[in-house]
Amino acid sequence: MSRTSFMCGAPVRAGDDMVAVTFLSSVQDFQEGRIQEVAERLRKDHADWKVEVVPPEGSKPLLAKYKLQFGPAILVNDRIEFVGIPRYRMLVERVSQVAVGRISPRTAQPPPAATPTATAKPAAPPRPTPPPG
Repeated sequence: MSRTSFMCGAPVRAGDDMVAVTFLSSVQDFQEGRIQEVAERLRKDHADWKVEVVPPEGSKPLLAKYKLQFGPAILVNDRIEFVGIPRYRMLVERVSQVAVGRISPRTAQPPPAATPTATAKPAAPPRPTPPPG
C-alpha cells in the first residue's frame, strides 16, 4: 500500500500536455530578484513544468505583443495570466488549473446566446387613454 502525500500540487497530465510557464522580465529591471526567486522555486517544486525566464531585452517584443509596456508578466502556455508577480501560492493554483484544463473564474465569460424572438411572448398592446371628462 502506498502513502498519500496531501501536500503535493494538483496532478498534471504527462506527455504532450506539459505546462509552460514563462516569466517576462520588466524592461525597467523591476522585481528582477523576485522573478528569479519564484522561477527557481517553481522549477524545484514542479519539475514537470517547463519554467523559463525571458531577460528584459527579449521581453520587450513579447510585452508589446500582449499590449504591455513594462512588465513583469507571467505567461502560462503562451496566454497572459498575471501582470506583475503574484504570491507563490496563487501562481501554483492558477498554473495547476491551466494544467488540468479548467477555466479561471476570473476569466471573462462569453456573452450569453441571444434567445430566439419567435418563441418570445408578444408585448401587450398599450391601453387606450380614458376620455377626458
